[in-house]
Amino acid sequence: MVRKRDRHSNQISIPLSGVAEDCCVLCKHSDDDPDRYGEKVTLKEHKLTVHYFCLLMSSGVYQKGEENEGVCGFLVDDIKQEVRRSSRLTCSACKKKGASVGCSIRSCNKKIHFPCGKKLHFIFQFTDLFPSFCADHSPVQSTDSAPLDLSLPQSCSVCLDSIEPTLSYSILKCPACHTSWFHRDCVQHQAQSAGLFFFRCTLCNNKESFQQEMLRMGIHIPERDASWELEEHAFEDLLEVYQNCDASICLCTDGRTHAAKSGRYAVVRCRLCGSRGTHRKCSDLELHTTDWACDECTLAVDGKASVIQRGGGVSPEKGQRRSLLAKRQRSSLHSTAPCKRPSLSTSTLTSEELLQSLALQLTSTSFHSQPQSSSPHAPRPIHPQSPSKVQGQPAPSRFPHSPCSLPPGSPVEVSGDQALVAGLSLLKRPDFNPTHRLTVRFKGSHRTPFPSTPFGGDDVPRRYFLKLLVEQIQKCPVFEGPDRHKNLALDAQALREDLYYDVGCLLALALVHGGPPVRFFSPALFQCLFNHPRDSPLTHTHMTHDTHCTRQVNMIAEAGSLEDLKEAVASCRQFLEVAGCRREISSLDDKEALVEDLVNFTMITRMQLPLQRLREGLCTLGVFNQVQLFPAVFYATFCSPADKLTAHNTKWLFTVNFSTQTDRAERETAVFSYWRHFLLECEVGRSSVSLQDLLLFVSGVEEIPAVGLFPRPTVGFRHPSSSHSSLGDDGEKAEERLRANGRRGGVGGVSLLDVGEWDKRRGGHRNSSARKMKDESHTDGGMDCDAAVEGCANDGRRNGDDVCVSPVVDPSTNSLSLPVVSSYPTFKASMELTVHKYTNT
Repeated sequence: MVRKRDRHSNQISIPLSGVAEDCCVLCKHSDDDPDRYGEKVTLKEHKLTVHYFCLLMSSGVYQKGEENEGVCGFLVDDIKQEVRRSSRLTCSACKKKGASVGCSIRSCNKKIHFPCGKKLHFIFQFTDLFPSFCADHSPVQSTDSAPLDLSLPQSCSVCLDSIEPTLSYSILKCPACHTSWFHRDCVQHQAQSAGLFFFRCTLCNNKESFQQEMLRMGIHIPERDASWELEEHAFEDLLEVYQNCDASICLCTDGRTHAAKSGRYAVVRCRLCGSRGTHRKCSDLELHTTDWACDECTLAVDGKASVIQRGGGVSPEKGQRRSLLAKRQRSSLHSTAPCKRPSLSTSTLTSEELLQSLALQLTSTSFHSQPQSSSPHAPRPIHPQSPSKVQGQPAPSRFPHSPCSLPPGSPVEVSGDQALVAGLSLLKRPDFNPTHRLTVRFKGSHRTPFPSTPFGGDDVPRRYFLKLLVEQIQKCPVFEGPDRHKNLALDAQALREDLYYDVGCLLALALVHGGPPVRFFSPALFQCLFNHPRDSPLTHTHMTHDTHCTRQVNMIAEAGSLEDLKEAVASCRQFLEVAGCRREISSLDDKEALVEDLVNFTMITRMQLPLQRLREGLCTLGVFNQVQLFPAVFYATFCSPADKLTAHNTKWLFTVNFSTQTDRAERETAVFSYWRHFLLECEVGRSSVSLQDLLLFVSGVEEIPAVGLFPRPTVGFRHPSSSHSSLGDDGEKAEERLRANGRRGGVGGVSLLDVGEWDKRRGGHRNSSARKMKDESHTDGGMDCDAAVEGCANDGRRNGDDVCVSPVVDPSTNSLSLPVVSSYPTFKASMELTVHKYTNT
């Protein structure tokens, strides 16, 4: 039998603008309504007019011709023969002759005209052979569904008018969600408008089962694009972009409407509304910045949450900077410190700045914020009062990061080097609060020695504890795989002890409290936890090497023929049954889908509980939610190895503060060039001081913490002490603070450079002062750093240099004051002597 073929209405080759007296030869109606009857087609040479739907539903005519023959394949002779056949049949509705449509049930004798069918509730299925069913034999929708929720509004999902949720010819429902009800006429209009590619349930968005059910219930779905996609110039306005500068002060000489293609005067549009713009120069944006939000959008989307200031936004002087905190889940482990979700995702924020925003929870209830830091995005540091103003307070910690400036909170006692054991014990204490600072004490005769700081405080043991903690977490049973590339392991005992949650909690604590970056997650584990990168399927290469599951999946993945594949499947039968992947293998093409299912089972399905508990642990202090908001920013913190310390990135760790006086600024510019050259020599090994030594001297850390150095280190200048009033602003303040603590420039009690090495760096000249200092340091056990540098200064005078001063580190602000000298050798000598005295302590 020849099958009928539905056609898109626009594909009908002979449209008819038609007149009222032109009637369809089948239904005898002259209406020209494509939505109800299909296109009305007239063949003038044959004096024939017919509705397309009348042809499709007629019981005795089929498409036997080509697409361009007759009416879309319905031949003229066949149409005339169907007219003759139907002329003897009486319509059950109007009782007139010409009923060409009959019920498809053979035992049913009901015949109708196509337009009369709706009066008798006929259902016309626009699929297969286009059958028709009378009301007695028409398909009905299933009532097997969940009980109706009477609390939901009972209305049509299309027109939103009230509706009685009872199945009938005129009332239909979605087969997928069972909660979306609609009028038949409404859903038919929706189908006509949306077309085959966009027609779906308006409530649950289901498409496949929804379309099948609607076709079964007699809804015609045109095979064309949506009507809104076919309108000419419908989306022309979207091609127009905003090209005006709305900054409060426009600096462009060509006016606000000028928009360069690139550079400082290119217009950057608001990424939220797109209806505001600014020249990069007018809002002080970087040259390649494309991510910017206008003031109105920043305030509108943020509500009562934090405001992330940007170029063109309110300056810090005009309003108080609010903290950027991630909204987090509450549990008994979390404190009641307020947390807020950032409303604007941005690529300009760094992981250090985002973690610093979380660290503000640790001090927000105790102290007032200090002046703003140099970073344009970093949250404000919070410090206690100066020791010079408060009697009885201990000396300030060298590193005023907020976790170190809290009142005593959570004491941690570490036996030997058992940091993980101490961390787990800390979590089990009933009084534990993650927002309290960690005061760490190592005990036991076999405890591991760690570097000390000459400025006192408990930063060093705390940082060393967090470093050991992260290293030992990497080796605990919840992870498997090589170092720096760990996947999550399935361990029954760890599940019983809820170790996955504890590990997540400890990692979050380490990140916020000043510990090192994690850096040992595999990309696959990061993707399973945070869904980044999106739409990137896992493969068998992501699985942990040399495990039982991996070997079996690799055996299947490496099968090169159908016989090898069947043999591999047979040998892994038990594993496939557990994974729910037991299936018949008929070709080698089945391998890819099978391997994908096995990888998903191994790394995701069977790991659901460990992954969930690890996520919940990472929610501590809002870390998980913050990472989930900015996964690309945090990827390096969890997965990438540490970047090598170079002169370039070391230089950018510091903010340089020059004097306002012209003569001083000129000398300081020369010293700053010495500083950059000194960094390069440290990098390539031409100095006895390494970049790591320099970082340890300035910040007291061997590796930059995950939260970064906070506040950001600064470089100032210390002018020669021969005229004390000539000290630079930063150097003079540092001098006064150090004098208050009984120290001045550097530390003593350590050995100096080897004399031969010193002579080599002084260009071959014999340095008697340095030899004398070395002998004294070996004899007396050390000497003051100023005396050491004074010996260099004496040689400097003989060589025509200025009086040398030593560099000074101010622990309260992380500032380094460089000695202002007139020659690079003197600068280098002063830096090396002072740094060596500190790093060899």
